[in-house]
Amino acid sequence: MKLGVGICLLIVVLWTALALLQLWFSLLTTEVFIKLTISAVVIVAAVLLVALGIREYLSDKELKSKGFIDE
Repeated sequence: MKLGVGICLLIVVLWTALALLQLWFSLLTTEVFIKLTISAVVIVAAVLLVALGIREYLSDKELKSKGFIDE
């Protein structure tokens, strides 16, 4: 989970820097900036969902091995 949060945080920080540069200097066309924004949102959502899924799987596996839940 920590790796997933770290990746998402990195993407958000990079996108924020890009957004500020775009605001002040218009480095990219509007179409490219929107595509990058949508891509960043999709990647962050996918990474978080995978990280949550892995955490849930490992948690269930640990609880099963300790006998707290049935298999």
